[in-house]
Amino acid sequence: MSRVRIIGGGLSGVLAAFEAHRLGARDIELHERFEQLGGSALPTERHGVELRERFIPFGPKDDPVRQRLEAHGVAFDEVENRVGSVSPSDAGPPRYTPGFDGPALPCAQIAVDQPQGPSLAGRIIAFPAELREPLARYVRWRLGPGSTEAHANAAASLGVARILPLDADAASFAAARRSNPRIDAFFAMAQNPWAHDDMDAAGEPAGGFGALFRRCHRALRQIGVRIQESSFVAPRQALVEHRPGDVLVWAANPAPLFRMFDRPVPRLLETSHAAYVFAARWTGPRPFRVNNFTADGVCFRVCLYESAGRTLLTAECAKEADPTDLRYEVHRLVSGFEGDLALGELLCSSVKPRWTYQTVEAVAALAQLRGEFGQRFGAGAVSNGWEHGAPTERFRHLAGELGAVLAANVRASAA
Repeated sequence: MSRVRIIGGGLSGVLAAFEAHRLGARDIELHERFEQLGGSALPTERHGVELRERFIPFGPKDDPVRQRLEAHGVAFDEVENRVGSVSPSDAGPPRYTPGFDGPALPCAQIAVDQPQGPSLAGRIIAFPAELREPLARYVRWRLGPGSTEAHANAAASLGVARILPLDADAASFAAARRSNPRIDAFFAMAQNPWAHDDMDAAGEPAGGFGALFRRCHRALRQIGVRIQESSFVAPRQALVEHRPGDVLVWAANPAPLFRMFDRPVPRLLETSHAAYVFAARWTGPRPFRVNNFTADGVCFRVCLYESAGRTLLTAECAKEADPTDLRYEVHRLVSGFEGDLALGELLCSSVKPRWTYQTVEAVAALAQLRGEFGQRFGAGAVSNGWEHGAPTERFRHLAGELGAVLAANVRASAA
């Protein structure tokens, strides 16, 4: 069986190592440039308390990412996926919608046109006319001047992939979603916030994200994966060290690959991500997440969670915020939901650039890069599904490519 070298020790690299082992590989190396596994998913820890700068979702028990981790002893707590959203209204206060984390907007029509091209703007145009302006306004608020260049795959990350049409007839709407895949892809129904048995389930890493990656480290060692931390591998070095029959999985940032192939690095949408973590008292459910679609203020998401027996609140913001003003804004965003909130000490804050959202140009360039990556490193090259927005989609892409490459190598060895 081939040697599998994985570059990048974030969640994608860890999953690639587990998947390679499941597919029969036993000679596996995992290289991480920093001192520990986890990448951007690893939160800061202080006295055992996790200060999470951003929301990282895990689905219910049938989530393929979670299944792969649980197969190696990574434990998850089953939690109710308690969510809510705050949406603009034509007059008066904003609209608070429990049980739904997307925009809830006045709309009776649910007909959906064909999206106009691969851009996010082209996807928004497919919605009924009354939905286009509030959605476009929100996207401009989140992405700034570059919003017109965003690819349609940004819709899921921004939370605007599916809309709750407030004025649609419920019975007709439910029937249309069952019979028309496009309507189902663009519209959704809210959960019943009082019928807890019907709530969608989610997974929360038992003991937090730090514990998740520590367990992953132990599990990888136990199955024989050679973990090399503080190991930066440049593309040209990987090429020199690449042996016939090797499988190379590039789970790290693809930007160095563009430079290796003398191609310009496509411009991604650089946005500012400011995160503020507060100590909190909250009488409502935990974990609980509220998304703000009003395009007012600076905070686009509030997450309440527990860590080491303490309740913490993370406010994710589109730009740097004044902590005093932010306290008022956070209270306003959660005031329409079940629970009373008291914010305590600001425990940490950070303002960082993020390249979460891809442009149409970048998605096309990444597809071309995959072809050149395969030509340069041969049939054993595996990419990370860089252009996919959701972690589950990236994992499915990676698992599919890895399975095909390893199967081909087995056939070649047997011939």
